[in-house]
Amino acid sequence: MTNTYRWPVLKSVLRIGSRMSVKWGAWTAILVFILASQLGAQTPCENGIAGQYPCLGMDLMSVRSLEELGGDSSGDGNDCWGWTYEGREFVLFGRSDGTSIVEITDPVNPVLVANVPTASISSLWRDIKVIGDVAFIVSEADSHGMQIVDLNEIVSTEPGSILEPTAHYDGFGSAHNVVANPETGFVYAVGTEFFNGGLFAVDCNDPFNPNLVGSWSEQDVHDAQVVVYSGPDIDYAGKEIAFAFTGYSGFHVVDVEDKTDMQTVSALADSQWVYVHQGWLTEDQRFIFMNDEMDETSGIAATTRTWVLNVEDLDSPFVVGFHEGTVEVTDHNLYTKEDKVYAANYYAGIHVFDIVDAASAELVLSSSFDTNPFLDQTGTSGGAWSVYPYFESGNIAISTRSHMFVVRPSGWVDAVERDPQPLPQIDIRVLEARVQIQSNCRTQAMVYDLMGRHRATWPLSSSGWSTFLTEGWSSGTYILKTASGYSQVFSTY
Repeated sequence: MTNTYRWPVLKSVLRIGSRMSVKWGAWTAILVFILASQLGAQTPCENGIAGQYPCLGMDLMSVRSLEELGGDSSGDGNDCWGWTYEGREFVLFGRSDGTSIVEITDPVNPVLVANVPTASISSLWRDIKVIGDVAFIVSEADSHGMQIVDLNEIVSTEPGSILEPTAHYDGFGSAHNVVANPETGFVYAVGTEFFNGGLFAVDCNDPFNPNLVGSWSEQDVHDAQVVVYSGPDIDYAGKEIAFAFTGYSGFHVVDVEDKTDMQTVSALADSQWVYVHQGWLTEDQRFIFMNDEMDETSGIAATTRTWVLNVEDLDSPFVVGFHEGTVEVTDHNLYTKEDKVYAANYYAGIHVFDIVDAASAELVLSSSFDTNPFLDQTGTSGGAWSVYPYFESGNIAISTRSHMFVVRPSGWVDAVERDPQPLPQIDIRVLEARVQIQSNCRTQAMVYDLMGRHRATWPLSSSGWSTFLTEGWSSGTYILKTASGYSQVFSTY
């Protein structure tokens, strides 16, 4: 254990000691618990390895199997997305037989909050997107339609609950993927049995009463990103634009502002492309980073290629070039955030690239985490399917065919120490069968017993006292922890 990780532990202990008087035996148990939780759960990347996983600049926070996530161990994992509620972080993890909703506010101790079973039969393909507090789930399973889940329902649910969708849209049966534009409230199913597998536009501004409003059927769409355009092409300023990745047909830009009359703006192909799979815009909407799922298996690319497209002129996009990786595997979903590209690469896990110069396709590998350490090969039968890098905490979710990983950039503790976040001031009163807490800020508090088991998640108010029931709890000592690192101990009786 390095000093980097030891110091936050000691500071937590000192904070606890300064706030309340605890008998020596209880104090020893608390200290053992805190040190054990730091040592046992988070695995730092040291000398290129985190536990059994090869890594570069990424620490392992936790890993959970399909079975631990409420799924069939013989099934498959697939897509993932994220949702945040008042500082609490949740991963929506797709499985062949449903969707797991997992809280990772404490990333070393993820909690399976709810399981949304498949709407029909199992299928390898399941995709999830979120608008506001509502999740939209599709699958290639026959007669599945689109499950619509009010995520607010999970905030106070008992861990491990079965959650039925709030609404269900049956305007299509199967869909390969779902695309959402949070800015406009429209959802686009792609790869359905309708409109040649193209864009199937659903108005979800009233999310529990969705309705079909238009379509684009020129090509089958595998995936897309739909945005309100704010890039440099003034001809399309403020319009809703779809950047569609159309498999064997290449790449298309579609004006979807008028849902009843969607128009193709431009199309692009390249002789080295086999199956244009997925991609994501840079934040300035000048470039797209894109992956081809079949160029490695076809022999065209010896290693992973991350393609860069210039889309500064939507009428005339062009290929800038590609960055060639170092591993002979197949690439899959990627996402951009600020100046980085986060790419899932099946048997090689996650690769994170610094965007040095998009205009010349210059990327530099800055960190990685290999979720499949015992095998590197091309193909899609195992390994990392997708990543979700948008949690403010720095947590990164990785969905694989068999597990969910939570990783975090190495040095995040150093960053917290250099620029500490203000800690809440909390007072606790223990009464019979209940606890009252007063806090100076709104935050979420996780409560654990001395065995490290999660007992409750309590939303703290910024004014007055909040009361939480502890009826049925064993008498003893408990630890309250907030996302900002504050810890406090209390004892029930």
